[in-house]
Amino acid sequence: MVSNSTILEQFVEIESKSNLWNHEINGIHLWPIIRTDTFVFAYNKTKGYCTAHANTNKTNFVKPRFLMNALKAQLFFIVNKNDYDCLFTTTKRYLSESGNYHNYFYEPYMSLFSKPLIFESSFQGQTQQPWEKEEKYLFDFIILSSALKAVIKLQLKQSKYKKEISEFASLVCRSFLIPDYYPQLNEILNRRFHSIKYMKSYINKICNRLDGKIAFIHCASYISFHGHGEIIKSLRENGITTIELQHGYVGKEHPAYNYATGGAQSIAKKYLPDYYLTFGQYWNKQIQTPSKVITVGNPSFNSSRDFHEKNCTVDLNSILIISQGTVTPKMVKIATYLSKVFPERLIIFKLHPGEVPFRERYEELNQFENIVIKTYDDIYELIASTKIIVGYNSTTLFEAMAYSNKRIFVLHNNLIPDSIGYKFSACEELRNAILNPKLGYSTADSSYFWEPDWESRISEFLGGL
Repeated sequence: MVSNSTILEQFVEIESKSNLWNHEINGIHLWPIIRTDTFVFAYNKTKGYCTAHANTNKTNFVKPRFLMNALKAQLFFIVNKNDYDCLFTTTKRYLSESGNYHNYFYEPYMSLFSKPLIFESSFQGQTQQPWEKEEKYLFDFIILSSALKAVIKLQLKQSKYKKEISEFASLVCRSFLIPDYYPQLNEILNRRFHSIKYMKSYINKICNRLDGKIAFIHCASYISFHGHGEIIKSLRENGITTIELQHGYVGKEHPAYNYATGGAQSIAKKYLPDYYLTFGQYWNKQIQTPSKVITVGNPSFNSSRDFHEKNCTVDLNSILIISQGTVTPKMVKIATYLSKVFPERLIIFKLHPGEVPFRERYEELNQFENIVIKTYDDIYELIASTKIIVGYNSTTLFEAMAYSNKRIFVLHNNLIPDSIGYKFSACEELRNAILNPKLGYSTADSSYFWEPDWESRISEFLGGL
C-alpha cells in the first residue's frame, strides 16, 4: 500500500520507470493525453476519495442556447477576420442562484489588454446568452467539433493505431494497478488521439489572429483535460507565450503541478505553459513543474475580501462548513453532528460548484432545520458573514485565513499547514475545540499566501515578456 504522504511521488516514479513519456505515434506523445485522468483516478482510489466533479449533462449540448453559442464559435472561424492582442481560455467561475454567470476571476487580467479574444468553457454544459456582443466564444466548440470530425471520418473505429493505443492504455493500467479503469481509459485515449489534428487546426487559426503573442490558458497544467497539453504545444509552436493563472489549491500531492526531473521533464515541458502565476510565495514551494513559477497575487480575491469585510455583519451564531467533492460524505457527517450538538446555531453547508449535481450525497441534510445548503452563493461573502469555518483542504480555508479574526477548523490532513487553524480528527474533538474560544485562530502570515501588491507584480511580469 502506498503511504499517504508519498502517493504522488510514487506515481511520478512509476511513470518514469515505465517510460510512459517516451511512447508516441506520429509525433504525438500518448502519456500527456491521459496523464491527469490516470493520476486522479489512481489517487482517488488509493485515498478512498469520491469523484470531485460531476460529469457534464450531455443533454445541455442540444439545448438552443448551447447550439447558438456553438454556431457563434463556428462563425468566428469562418467569417471573423479581426486581430487580437491576447488570448484567454477561461471557465465560468460559478453560476449564481439567479442564473447569471460571473467571470470575476479573469476580469482584472482581461482589463490589461485592449482587445482580448476570449474562449470560455461552459459550466457543465450551460452557457452564457449567445447574443452578448463581447468577443467571447464557446471553447467547448473546439473540443466537441474536433471529436465529431474524428467520428465522422470513422477514425476511431478504423484507426490503424487502434492496437498501439490499446496496448498503451493496458500498460498504464498495469503500471498503476488500476485494471478496472482500462475500458474507460482506452476509450478516452482513442477519442482524444484522433481529435488532436482537428483541434490543432483550430488553434493554428486562432494564433494567426494574435498580434500580442500572449495566451492565458485556464487549467493549462491539467494537460489531459480538454487537450490542454496539445493546445499549449500548438501555441508554443506558433511563437505564443503561454501563461496559466493559479485558480485554486495546489500542493505536493496535486498531479497537475508535480513532474519528474531529468529527461522526462524535457518532454513534459513541451505540453506545459511557459509561466505559472501564483497567489503567493507559499504556493511556489509546493509544486515541481518545468513551467517558470512567478508570484503575482489574486486581485479578485483581494477586492472581494476587502469589500465584504467592510459591508458584511458577522453572525456569531453560525458555522460555515466548506464541502468538496472528494470528501462530501465526511463533511456531511460533520454537519449533521454539529447540527445536533449545537441546535441553537445555524449550520451553513457550502458545496463546491462541481459537486452540486451529486444531490444523493448531501440530501439528508434537508432533514435538519438548522442546516442551510448553499450552492453557487458568493463564498467570500459567506466567509465574511461567519466567525467559524470548518473544512478539509479547500482553497477557501486559505482564503478565510486572510480575513480578520476568523476561527478555522481543519479535518486532519497533511495538505494544509498547521498554522492555518486548528486541526481535529473526530467530531467530538471539533465540538470541544469550538467551545474553547481560544482555538482556531490562524498564526500564519497571510501575505505569504496572498501577495497584496498585484498591480506591481503583474506590471513587472508583463513588462518583462
